[in-house]
Amino acid sequence: MLSVNKLIVAALSLFSIALLTMTFFLPEESEVNKLLHYYDFGLCVVFFYDFLKQFINSDQKLKYFFTYGWLDLLSSIPVIAEFRYVRIFRIFRVLRIIQSFRMLVKFISSNRVASLYGLIIFMAVTIMIITSTLVLYFEKDSGNIKTAEDALWWNYVTITTVGYGDFYPVTSIGKLLSGILILTGIASFGAVISYITGRVDTIKEKGKNR
Repeated sequence: MLSVNKLIVAALSLFSIALLTMTFFLPEESEVNKLLHYYDFGLCVVFFYDFLKQFINSDQKLKYFFTYGWLDLLSSIPVIAEFRYVRIFRIFRVLRIIQSFRMLVKFISSNRVASLYGLIIFMAVTIMIITSTLVLYFEKDSGNIKTAEDALWWNYVTITTVGYGDFYPVTSIGKLLSGILILTGIASFGAVISYITGRVDTIKEKGKNR
């Protein structure tokens, strides 16, 4: 059965292919490549959690593992030197998504509100990755955001609108990206709170009707 979580995982799986492709073309020791590795590791944690959840909830665990489960497990391997080329198995996850495309369309058409929240979360993650990567690229020579860790910290304090201020962009492009990230944080947190509130209200209504 499809859900918002699976919708998000499916979208992130497609996005992870783009990350994987970029890491092959960037210099191994570059800070931008290092930043993409951090994000790839985060996505792999999500994929591994998805694998464990499906495996535990499956009524036929062995059948699941020997059909698609082992591919899901391989796709959760981070990009590290020893397993760099094993990650090609993530393509099989994309093939699975393509096979279930009609089911995804059906879910979106019948659950538009839930799908909207899923899309917002996916877009927020995508914007976080893109803006931090671009900020690091444009700021590393002229600003104080020079390492992957600097970009991650700037990303966190900006999207949460904390504005800690120890790392900040000085270029025009960097400032523009900061504005985009701030707006993304405001919109996504509002959407998450709205979704949680809606879910709580639904649970309360079901409890009253029993």
